[in-house]
Amino acid sequence: MVDDKAPNSEAAPAKAQPPLAGKKSRRTLSCLSCQKRKVKCDRVKPCRACCMRGVPAECDYGTTKHDRGFIDQSDLIEQLRAKVRSLEQKLNEQNSVPHGSAAAISDASDKSYAKTNTVSSAASLQKALAASPSPGRFFMEVFVGELINAFAPDPSDIHGRVFDLRSAAEKRIFSPLLAAGFDATALIFIGQRDQTQKFVTAGNNQYHRVLKMLQRIVNDPQQCKSTEALTMVVLLTVIEAFNQSSPGAILKHQQGGLELLRLRTPYRHRTGLEQSLFVDLRMFWVTTAISNRKATFLARNDWMTVPWPENGPQKDILHFLLDIAVEIPAFLGDYDAFKSALFHDKLPQDELISMQNKIQATAITLDQRLQLWHSINASTYEHGYLTEQSAEEFGNDSSVPRFHCRDVITGEISQPHVLVYPDLLLATTMCLYRALRLVIAGGDSDGFIMVLSPSERYQLAVDICRSIPYYLRTVPGFLVSRLMFVLRVAFDTFSEGTIEREFIQQLFGYVGEKYHFRVFANQCSESSTAVRANRSSSP
Repeated sequence: MVDDKAPNSEAAPAKAQPPLAGKKSRRTLSCLSCQKRKVKCDRVKPCRACCMRGVPAECDYGTTKHDRGFIDQSDLIEQLRAKVRSLEQKLNEQNSVPHGSAAAISDASDKSYAKTNTVSSAASLQKALAASPSPGRFFMEVFVGELINAFAPDPSDIHGRVFDLRSAAEKRIFSPLLAAGFDATALIFIGQRDQTQKFVTAGNNQYHRVLKMLQRIVNDPQQCKSTEALTMVVLLTVIEAFNQSSPGAILKHQQGGLELLRLRTPYRHRTGLEQSLFVDLRMFWVTTAISNRKATFLARNDWMTVPWPENGPQKDILHFLLDIAVEIPAFLGDYDAFKSALFHDKLPQDELISMQNKIQATAITLDQRLQLWHSINASTYEHGYLTEQSAEEFGNDSSVPRFHCRDVITGEISQPHVLVYPDLLLATTMCLYRALRLVIAGGDSDGFIMVLSPSERYQLAVDICRSIPYYLRTVPGFLVSRLMFVLRVAFDTFSEGTIEREFIQQLFGYVGEKYHFRVFANQCSESSTAVRANRSSSP
């Protein structure tokens, strides 16, 4: 690399001076002309300063673009080293706190730090770093580990099975796509969580590269059926939960994932990672289909039986509920077709009446099946049923928005009791159960179908909100993302300007700020079913 003080390549090289002790040598990325004139350089070729001087041909650099890439990488490694020092400091602070002290780490970031450091002490981490031939790669492994702890926490028996992110990460060694995808996801996750913009920028650069790689695979008739392609769609959904780079990005990725699932057939999802991609993420696939309001392959019998072989894990309480939910997208599609025909006067009156009667009967049948599921599965759940506690007994976190609701008879506003569950699996399933009944009942006031009374709809939405304090206290890592669909359904149920809807708005903001989930800051609009219903029925 050319010395900053000698831009002329023909000049005799100056004798190298040893750097001062403790002083870091400064790497310069400016062009040679700007270095000589001591002016600010924007580091492009030709740079703005040379162009303004009218001599763009004189804009030259002492380093190649390739060299500058290595310098940027070196800067990033320095940032990573600083992160290790921060980890060490946090560990030392944690170890200095007496057991049971209220000063114990409580936020999601510090929980992730604590999980990493229980496996490896700061001393062993520093030793491993010193022995690593590639510090950048070493830190990426640490970051990927934190990503896994956040989105696939143990033990799973407390909160239900989660996607086997660990097995997916192990396959990176065989897949350039997954290697790049995990790097991008981990960098964006750590960068957003710790608000380190350099990591976010590096992750987004990798993200755009991954999108191009995935596009090539998806366009190939054979490669599009690969496990790595579907795994990558899941990672992209995680990225967009933080980034929200464009409107509808999450829904588009999820719809793309549904199409890849359809092409793969259920027989590809009977064991291992392939089974986890469908079974452990089934709630997300089904709610995506509901938000899309169109019939899907998920309601076919083979998709409801084949992925659960006799010698493997069997369906839990959530999957029995999803067996009913898979029929809701087709019902919503028929409902939208009816409204479209009605508004556009496409069919004679007798056919419209027949369509309405069929839709009404389907809605009643689906709601009755959901209530039957509740009496058979939820009320007799092996670990117990829900209980109620006052806000004072439960001990709400002061930073979490407080839920208040209006008595439907007296109109008085009060703070209702919190719903407490034996475990997070039942809490997740019961919230989804209430949301599904609300979706079937619809949010319209046109009276085309009558399944629930206004007070029944109101109570279901209220019970979702009453479950939130327990959910937020119990949910590990970043599994709070499971609230997206149910919260949006409750939000669409309450009327605009009500105190109940205002609570959910505050909750969206709280979760969005705490976890840096932009999808929540945007009120989980992509999970809305009511908005799409109105759009599809508009004349």
